[in-house]
Amino acid sequence: MIPDDIRGYAELKSYGRVPIAGGEHEFTSYGVRDMLEARAVDILQVDTNRVGGSARQKNLGDGRSVFRSCDSACGQMHNYHVVMASLNSPMAEFFPPVDVEVGNELFWYIFDGEPRAKDGFIDLDDHVPGFGLTINEERIKQFQIIE
Repeated sequence: MIPDDIRGYAELKSYGRVPIAGGEHEFTSYGVRDMLEARAVDILQVDTNRVGGSARQKNLGDGRSVFRSCDSACGQMHNYHVVMASLNSPMAEFFPPVDVEVGNELFWYIFDGEPRAKDGFIDLDDHVPGFGLTINEERIKQFQIIE
């Protein structure tokens, strides 16, 4: 399905056969709003990095009755915190560490503290500040930063 085909999502949802998830490729809160107003999805699956950050994603998901839940679509520590802080977010995507290619994989190499799944769940440590991540100074030297 084409990510910005909101009418198509709404039509597919109208068949009522399976819950429809979408929104991962919305890059603004306006696109998410359009999906919500069209009642195009049962599960809003937004990416914190794309919709304006943790606070924006939490605000999009809290108190909405037009969809069943708001799931975080990108793994990573900041997304897990949004899910844990939201009543309407039962789960988040989780990606196990892999070799660096492009994109999110870099996250595992430059930060320490990312949780590892055990039996299908992750735990966040309440005893560390912020998101619980620290920069790995040795590993970051392996990468060239281009401005």
